Amino acid sequence: MDKIFFTQPSLTITQQLTLLQEKGLIIDDVASAEHWLSHNSYFRFKHYSYSFKDYKNGNGNYVPETRFEVIRDLYLFDRKIKMLIFEALENIEIAVKTRLTNTMATAYGPHWYIDAAHFISEQERRQIIRNAKKDEDIFIAFDHAAFLNDIEGHMKDPDELFLKYYKDIYDPLFPPSWMMVEIITFGTLSILFENLKPSTEKTAIHDHFGLTKKHFVSWLHCFSFIRNRCAHHARLVYAKINFAPALPQRQSRKFLNEADDVDHATLYAVLCCIQHMISTCNNSSSFKENLLALIDTYPAINYARLGFTNHWREEPLWSMMAP
Repeated sequence: MDKIFFTQPSLTITQQLTLLQEKGLIIDDVASAEHWLSHNSYFRFKHYSYSFKDYKNGNGNYVPETRFEVIRDLYLFDRKIKMLIFEALENIEIAVKTRLTNTMATAYGPHWYIDAAHFISEQERRQIIRNAKKDEDIFIAFDHAAFLNDIEGHMKDPDELFLKYYKDIYDPLFPPSWMMVEIITFGTLSILFENLKPSTEKTAIHDHFGLTKKHFVSWLHCFSFIRNRCAHHARLVYAKINFAPALPQRQSRKFLNEADDVDHATLYAVLCCIQHMISTCNNSSSFKENLLALIDTYPAINYARLGFTNHWREEPLWSMMAP
């Protein structure tokens, strides 16, 4: 396929506003819009404007009566909800790391993760894949040697004072697991846990959060994906959620009355999982209250498009206040 050489010109902020107006966008306060675009790029603004385009005519114009402030508010809502989510996921990540290292280190010693015997081998993984049913998720491979190489790399010239202190005084080179978990990413955490061999300790970890292994792993992968999008300021609203979280279907584990109506690949499904899990690991969290307040502040957002069900406010998850 032949590529087209990029020739689109760079536009001044005044030219950007003129182009938006030519496309039918109503700008009531040009000075305010100019100030806003001088600190928030035109490209980012356009990324939030696609939901307001008139695609029937194919001319790239906006739907009639679309105002600059409506798109700006969508951007601001996305920014604020990502801040809430990021803080909540920090709590969840720390809680999972704490539960993992406390459980495994107590049972197998501080350096348990060095022993590859605790993890599913590549041969075992292939056997699991061969025996897996069509509707089962195939877990992400874990390279134990590469993982240890990464930890070793951190120890060669450690940035963290606690690692430097350990390196100067103790052997082996690898730090105890409560230090190790402080330097791995959420994504590595999710893969590491998923690839632990079945054991009473592994069961105890996901049981602590009231989830089956399948749902716990699914949520960890989803949370890692969402956290990365928040950290890199990527759009969440009106975006499809990759690594959609699996929701419990068994009646004894359901925590949503309208669970059958929830699209797993939506932001609402993620928010439900975050609230359900954070209620276990941080009962003083204000995530729910802050989220509900944010939603009330931006009533014009299309919440149905975000996956919110018709009676979501009546769900105990959202309607019941913490004791």
